[in-house]
Amino acid sequence: MRLTDEVLLSADQCTVEAISQSLTLASAGRCGLLPSIRPFQLSLNISNGYVKVTYLDLLAITKAGDVIDFTIDGSLTDTSNTQIPLSDEDEELFLTINVNPTTWKDCGNGYMQPEYTFELITPQTTLSDHAMPIAHFMHNEDWEEDTARFLPPALYLSGHHRWEDLRIQLIDVLKSICEKTKPQAQSLVKTAISIYWPIVQKELIRVNTEHDTLTPAMLLGSVQSVVSGFAIACEVDEILTLEDAALFYNFAQVPYNYQKAYLRIKQGIGMCKAINEKIDKFSLLAAPPKPEPAPAPKPEPKPDPRRSWLGKQI
Repeated sequence: MRLTDEVLLSADQCTVEAISQSLTLASAGRCGLLPSIRPFQLSLNISNGYVKVTYLDLLAITKAGDVIDFTIDGSLTDTSNTQIPLSDEDEELFLTINVNPTTWKDCGNGYMQPEYTFELITPQTTLSDHAMPIAHFMHNEDWEEDTARFLPPALYLSGHHRWEDLRIQLIDVLKSICEKTKPQAQSLVKTAISIYWPIVQKELIRVNTEHDTLTPAMLLGSVQSVVSGFAIACEVDEILTLEDAALFYNFAQVPYNYQKAYLRIKQGIGMCKAINEKIDKFSLLAAPPKPEPAPAPKPEPKPDPRRSWLGKQI
């Protein structure tokens, strides 16, 4: 059989599909940044109603198992694909990089790569299985990039240092909670302590030892366990009453969402810090010292028979 370009491309496509299926199984259908010695970097230029990708270094995987190994170093002369118009009709938008696995581009030196395109989508738009969100924009009179509330999803926390920073923050606050909880084990609120202390200790061990395999969704779950555990402990205890308990329970029911995951975890860690401050007040509820028992009455002295009068009374 003659090896034509069509045959070689079909063989390459078959190989790519097999690799994508394997990666989809390995990642459980999740998308996100891959742990790499090449950290994620992105530079944008927003002006005249357009957002332009001026620099990008990205190694990630899509839900469909496409590996995105893409770099823009700012030397591109054709900017038709990296300059996307912004719409003033929306209040927020997400920038995605999309993979077209059926279209290949010659990179020179005998190498080819899938075609990559950029797109702006609304929060209500379903993310394509061949897309990866990389930035978030808010419209406040002018468009601006929102880095405080959004971080690209990562396959593991080690995919980006800011995800890892959240894990370190959670470890610090859980250690502080454990240190403050231990002395309260015999206080008047020992019922709440007996429920809450094991929960905090368990999550502390988890986020401290499983850092290589923790995902942002798992980190959110650990934060939710710590927050909801405190609300449950206060409700079971006969003395404690937690203000705004509904806020704690509602946070525990928030599902994972790539759009708000970073913001939710930051909010949850803030609630954990508030719990840490509340535990300081437990010392004011310490059991009062037991009163000393009253001394036993001393027996009356018996008369000395040697000093008794033996004479007759007249």
